[in-house]
Amino acid sequence: MDESKLYAYCLQGDVIAAYKYLRSVPDKNAKFLELESKYYQRFFSENPNDRFKSEDPWIQKVLSFYFEYFRSVLTHKSVIYSENRLRLSLSELIYGHQQDEELDRLEEQLSIQFKEKGYEFVGGVTPPYRGPYIWKTTDKENFTVELPHHTQKVTVYFLSDFILQSWAHYATFGEKFAGGWAKPDGLYYVADRPEHKKENQDCREFQISYLKHEAQHFSDFSRFPHLQAKDLEYRAKLVELIYEPNSFKLINKFYYEKKNDPFLPHSYSSLVILKRLSELAFGVEEIPSLEKWEKLSSDRIREWALGLYEENTAKLMENGNQIRGII
Repeated sequence: MDESKLYAYCLQGDVIAAYKYLRSVPDKNAKFLELESKYYQRFFSENPNDRFKSEDPWIQKVLSFYFEYFRSVLTHKSVIYSENRLRLSLSELIYGHQQDEELDRLEEQLSIQFKEKGYEFVGGVTPPYRGPYIWKTTDKENFTVELPHHTQKVTVYFLSDFILQSWAHYATFGEKFAGGWAKPDGLYYVADRPEHKKENQDCREFQISYLKHEAQHFSDFSRFPHLQAKDLEYRAKLVELIYEPNSFKLINKFYYEKKNDPFLPHSYSSLVILKRLSELAFGVEEIPSLEKWEKLSSDRIREWALGLYEENTAKLMENGNQIRGII
C-alpha cells in the first residue's frame, strides 16, 4: 500500500477517498488492517470513540464540537452546514444559549477562556477548513535564516503539550500535521511529534522544510502583505527546492500533494511548481511519472527553482506591494 497516496487524500480533505483506497488494497498486513478499522470507527461509525488529552469536562466539550466538525467536512458534508453546527454548539457553551455570533468572534472568546485554564488557543482556518491549535508550553529562540538574495532574522516559538492540532492531524491520526506557521510576530514550530518524526535543529527537515519555508513567509508578509496563501506557498516551496540537496525528496512530496484547487494552497502550489518544472525539464506542461523525475539532476532542479523564484519576485515587484497574487 502507498501511504503517501493515502495521506494525500486526507490532506486534500477527502477522507472518503482515503478510506476507499484503504479498503481496495489487497492482502493488507496487521498495521493497515488496524488503520482501516480506525478510519471506520472515527469517520463512519454511528458512535465514534474520540479520545481527549484533557480531563477537564469543559475542554472535552470544546474538543468534541471540533471533532464533530472535522468528521463532517472531511466526509463531504457542506462546509456552511458544518460551520453553522459548530457555531451553534460553541455559542451555547460560551453564552448558555444559541446565539447568532460569527465563528471568529466565538474563537476569540474561547482563546480567553483557554488562557484562564493555562492553554494557548489559535483559531481560524488552516485552508480549506477551520480548526484550532491548542497547547500549554511555549519556548522561544532567535535565528538568522539565509534566503535567496538576503538573510531574515526571525524569532521561533517552540510549542508543546498540545491537546488539539487542527484538522489535518485529526484526519491522519497524527501522521501528518502542520509543522508550524508564520505570523507577523514570528514563526511557530510544533515540537510535539511522533517519535519517528522528531527533528533536531541541525537536520534538513528543520533547517529547510521548516525554517527556510516559514522565514520566506515572514519576509513576504512585509514585502508583499496582501499575497494570497497559494502564492505564499508557491514561493516558500520554491525556496525549499533551491536549498534541498536531494530534490527528488521534495518532488515526490509535491507529486502526491498536487491538486488543481486554489482553495488548497499547499496542493495547488505543488501542482503549479511541477507543471512549470515539467516545461523546463521535459518541454511539456503535463506532469510526467515519478520515474522520470528521479533521473533528473538535483543541481538542475535547484537552478530551475531559483529561476522560477526570481521570475515570480520580479513580477510581484513590478505590480507593487498591493498585489494579491499571480499564480
